Amino acid sequence: MGGPRGEVRILGPVEVCGPHGRAALSGARQRSVVAALALRAGTPVPVDRLVDVLWGDDPPRTAVRSLHSYVARVRQALADCGMPGALMTKPGGYQLDASVDAERFERTKDLSLWRGEPLAGTELFGWGRAEIDRLREQRIAALEVHWADRLNRQNAAEELERLVVSHPTRERLVGLLMRALHLGGRHADALEEFHKLRSRLAEEFGADPGPELIALHTAILRRDPALHGTRPAQLPARAGHFTGRAAEFAALAELPPIVVVSGVAGVGKTTFAVEWAHRVADRFPDGQVFLDLQRLTPAQALTEMLHSLGVPADRIPVDPATLYRTLLHGKRVLILLDDVRRAQDVLPLVPGDQGNLLLITSRDTLSALGTRHAVHTVRLGLLSEQEAHALLAGILGAPRVCAESGATSNLVVHCGRLPLALRIAAARLAVRPGRRIADLVRELTRNDPLDVLAVDGDDRTVRTVFASAHRTLSPQAARLFRVLGEHPGASFSADLADALGPGLDELVASHLISEAGNGRYALHDLIRLFARQSGDLSDGVERLLDRYLTIAHAANNVLNPRHDLVTRPHCDDLPFAANRVEVLAHLDAERDNVLHVIRLAARSGLQRETWQLAYLLTSYFEARGNWAARVEQCEHAVRAARALGDQRAEAEMLRGLGIALQMTSRIAEAMVVQRQALVLVREAGDLRGEARLYNNIGNAHSELREFDLALESYRAATRVHRAAGDEVGVALARRNLGYTYVRMGRPDLAVEPLFAALETFRAEANPRLEAATLMSLGNAFHQLADLAPALRYFGDALRISREVTDHRFEADALIGLGVTQLALGDPAVARECLAGALAVCRALGDRHREASTLHHLGEAERALGDLGAARDHLAAALAARAQAPDLFAQAQVHRTFADLEGRYGRWTEAARHWAQAVALFTSCRRS
Repeated sequence: MGGPRGEVRILGPVEVCGPHGRAALSGARQRSVVAALALRAGTPVPVDRLVDVLWGDDPPRTAVRSLHSYVARVRQALADCGMPGALMTKPGGYQLDASVDAERFERTKDLSLWRGEPLAGTELFGWGRAEIDRLREQRIAALEVHWADRLNRQNAAEELERLVVSHPTRERLVGLLMRALHLGGRHADALEEFHKLRSRLAEEFGADPGPELIALHTAILRRDPALHGTRPAQLPARAGHFTGRAAEFAALAELPPIVVVSGVAGVGKTTFAVEWAHRVADRFPDGQVFLDLQRLTPAQALTEMLHSLGVPADRIPVDPATLYRTLLHGKRVLILLDDVRRAQDVLPLVPGDQGNLLLITSRDTLSALGTRHAVHTVRLGLLSEQEAHALLAGILGAPRVCAESGATSNLVVHCGRLPLALRIAAARLAVRPGRRIADLVRELTRNDPLDVLAVDGDDRTVRTVFASAHRTLSPQAARLFRVLGEHPGASFSADLADALGPGLDELVASHLISEAGNGRYALHDLIRLFARQSGDLSDGVERLLDRYLTIAHAANNVLNPRHDLVTRPHCDDLPFAANRVEVLAHLDAERDNVLHVIRLAARSGLQRETWQLAYLLTSYFEARGNWAARVEQCEHAVRAARALGDQRAEAEMLRGLGIALQMTSRIAEAMVVQRQALVLVREAGDLRGEARLYNNIGNAHSELREFDLALESYRAATRVHRAAGDEVGVALARRNLGYTYVRMGRPDLAVEPLFAALETFRAEANPRLEAATLMSLGNAFHQLADLAPALRYFGDALRISREVTDHRFEADALIGLGVTQLALGDPAVARECLAGALAVCRALGDRHREASTLHHLGEAERALGDLGAARDHLAAALAARAQAPDLFAQAQVHRTFADLEGRYGRWTEAARHWAQAVALFTSCRRS
């Protein structure tokens, strides 16, 4: 029976089946009305079209009236079988609303829907006859498709002979019969069918059979083995507990004809490809072929492919590629080629049409394949943390993983989220249910992970899959891979790799190195370990450090040419232009690497490279901060200089260490190393170095609020700078002198030395120190309550700091603007400036400036009336001061906190903060 609307059946005698049974249709006219409306079901059919199909070119004068009468009777018959309303009157015609078997057949090609000749029991004319012919053609085409897939059945030849009797000149049908007869051992009968067709075509149409049938006739004459083609089903079994890759599967939904799955060794390329092949196998009914190309030459692969398609070894022709394409023509075959090395190995195996699917796995991207064919590339990355946990939980069981969630996370880290490493680790744990995950993590920590990540009896280890990729490298790429394995950072630039030698593109194509974005590249942790074990390093570390020194020297010449203790040959091959912005941008990208590279130099015993690299990066860290890392860099440099017996280098790096210690609020330690440096420069007669150290010692005294000692040091610095003929140094001492007067609360004494310094810095075109001086002038005029020029100086300082991309001075200028706006009574603008300063301070990792900014933000929020936000900022300021001690600044925060708690009416808390403030102020006065 049909659906709720009933069903009209026209693929045989016309009948209507409704919910209450079959409709009683009387006579050919009623059946013809139903058939005509069913051919256009769901759409109105005009009356004149119905008259044409029922009576042809010569309808009676009463045709329309008769039509209405037939429609009325049909409508009643439909209502009686449970389909009231199925036949509707529409403007100018009628519409049948019911499902029709012919429409269902067009969608499904279900031959069981046919019950005989289409529209049997009707009398139709014109377009109705054309529709009958169309339905017949659809049926015979569907029968051809049906039997094409069933030629090996015992009754295939018999059924096809019956069809050929009805359609003796239909070439595809005759071809199918010929194949069925040949497969059934009736070789002569197959050839006879061809001769009968050729004779009929010649007699009736004066034509010959088409080229496909002639080719089939020739193949049968030759008894071509390809005619006995089989349906291969060679896909390997799916991997257990497949996890993730949803986005990659989604991207393949349209079944592109050529897919390349690439990625690093061990990332699960074959696992992914096999999983997807199984998911779509039913869409390739002519078979699925799997070949491992690692063990086959291209010629062997083509031979294996023909064997898979049913061609015996003694029947493989001289040109196997042509036969291969012929066998696949018009078919739907999925071909999975695993572990392809080169594009040229694949080219002979590309099918000639797009009905087949060629699925390739390769460590190489096979970009050359894309120059000839449309290729969809799937680049598999590492599993996400969540996917890695899910994979382990699938293999080991969720309870075991959840019971040691922390150890599981550590295991994921040690395996680098690499699927093969995770599966091997899980396999080792699975065979020992009582072993803790933490124990395996400890084993990985204490031993070589490449040795640990192996399972007895399985030669597919992390090391062996890396080695198989490494074996395919050219000698140049292998040498570069070995050297890059020593690079200690998370990523490196293309410039560095190219400077070390050719082979980067080859390493990327092989997925031994991955692109990290913005022209940078990275090695997976396990691959880096393998690289370090992959061959002779020779002078690789020296060449790596030499490139870093070349870059650092060129950068230093742009940032601060006065910093000239290290000289190196000029180099034009640089990754940046000779301007401050590009230099800082390049060094920003290397910032996280610098300390690791200096550590590499130090542990490699390369003392000269250690201290020179730290020295040449001084100006960068002055502009960008990150002083905690700078402390360790300078400590390595000091030890290296001492080991070399180079007192001048040692003094310079002690000076750098003192600055870094001061910037991390370790001022007492800073004072010690600065004085050690001072002894060395005096012994060497280095006046400029001596003057710089007096400046630095003065800065330390100023931060400790030992103002008399600070002034004394600055005056000494001025005197020695003059003796050395260093006017910029004199100006710097004056600027520091003015800065200290401001800290002393004597802005009236600060203005004169600051203006003098400003004039020199502008004359010498030193914008960075110009900005520093403008900020001190802003602070001086702020203390003088002359706020308009203070705003102007801070604004100019901010502009210049941003132009030279000096983030430390940018933060200072924003703080100055915020404090001045607060004094002008505009706390909203102040908060905006201070919020910007806070972001810069945190990016720099400068806890001292961060604490000061948080204090001022608390004051701004207090002025805006947001006491809760003010309280949060002040509490954060005190927390930051724990890491960047400054007793005077800490006392100021407590004083502000006391006022705030008083506004809340929390008098006990207010009193506590006042007591702490008084104690700290008193301590500062005593010291």
